[in-house]
Amino acid sequence: MTTDKFATPFNPNLPQQADLVPNKNSLNSYLPIRTKTNEFEWEAVIGLVLRGLLRKKIDKYSYEQFEQDCKDAFQEKLGEEEFWDVLKEMYFDNKDIFSVSPELLLFRAQKDQYKQSDLRIATMFSNLLYGLRIDEFDAKLNFIEQEMLVTLRDQMKSDNSMVAKEQPYLPYLSDAFSKDFKFLASRPKYLLNEINQFLSFYAFTYTAQLSLAITDWRSGEAPSPKPLYFIMDHERASNERIHIKNHGYKLFNESARRLFPMLTMLELLQPEAGQKEAHKIPLWQIAQLIESSNYEHLTPQLENFAKAFRSQRNLDTTLQESDSALDWIANIMKLAMAQFSFGERFNINKRYVVEIEKALATHFIQSRGRSGRVLVLNQDFIILLTNLVVGEKDKLRFHELITEFKLRGVSVDKQTEQELIKFYERIGNVERMSDSGDAVYVRKTI
Repeated sequence: MTTDKFATPFNPNLPQQADLVPNKNSLNSYLPIRTKTNEFEWEAVIGLVLRGLLRKKIDKYSYEQFEQDCKDAFQEKLGEEEFWDVLKEMYFDNKDIFSVSPELLLFRAQKDQYKQSDLRIATMFSNLLYGLRIDEFDAKLNFIEQEMLVTLRDQMKSDNSMVAKEQPYLPYLSDAFSKDFKFLASRPKYLLNEINQFLSFYAFTYTAQLSLAITDWRSGEAPSPKPLYFIMDHERASNERIHIKNHGYKLFNESARRLFPMLTMLELLQPEAGQKEAHKIPLWQIAQLIESSNYEHLTPQLENFAKAFRSQRNLDTTLQESDSALDWIANIMKLAMAQFSFGERFNINKRYVVEIEKALATHFIQSRGRSGRVLVLNQDFIILLTNLVVGEKDKLRFHELITEFKLRGVSVDKQTEQELIKFYERIGNVERMSDSGDAVYVRKTI
């Protein structure tokens, strides 16, 4: 995914006096987790994500009215009351209609069906998909189901409320997410079965990769995938496995401590602050703008803000004096971290990391006694990820599969590679041409 050049010049409206610097840290972009009220319902999140993909809504159309309209349509065509009773029991009494097509899940995206926390999570996915649109899902439906879907589509209205409002922080992950979503969209029944796991996986891997990439901004280049090591959930995690010990959960937990401090500071650095139509941009793109456009006037503006912020927060952080705007961005990010190194703000940031793990990482963290916590993938996630990676191809070389895993934020060591091959052999979707990894092919399970 390429990122656009910005028509709007970079001009952050930073306060230049300590008494004008906000004394609270506010986070409204790039991550949906807050220090509290992070409970969300996946059904509502899924409905909102699909609303964004389809650019359609059915806000003023109730489920009860839909049922009545379907009844009217069938009685007009079939004229048998008893037949409708059978359909009502099959599709409507227990809401089994929702398994017919993803489009039916728009009922989960009606205003009285979701909370603000659901909307925040869904907005993260919409921003990550950045512009992807699906006109409709080509589900293989019988005549009855097709008629019901036509009845629903007649009530759909255009909607752009879920359109992306942020430039992707991780373009490579946005590309993978969009590609995988399109693959699922071409198989609507599989999408309905797997969308909860699919979104759970990307919510975590996006958060983890963002935490690893957020300090890598100075070059002005888009981040690349960072190694983060997982094991299969049945594997042992001995301390001799250095990558698992040092570049797995421990690395994620340490990196996650940067998210709230740096993202709240990024809010203050956004160009054209306060204008709702302006897209938020990542820190690395701010560096790109500064470097490519030589904004000399920004240096004193950034310097004044850094010193005002240090004064407002009562910090004794040493700042590097410089004529470079990028050096002053570095000073500002240093202050962002410093304010959370003591006192109540230290506890706030600690709670924030706990909230991230509780809301987005539960399925991917296990405690392994002396080995401590590790990042894991269970068999269901591995099968899903494998199917997504193989995609429209018939099969993929194992080493190519591992490369694609890395593009989605999952690294594995040699021991886990062997466990993966054994797992694929057990479920019968591996084709071994020889004993070398290069000659092992993996197929989809669908």
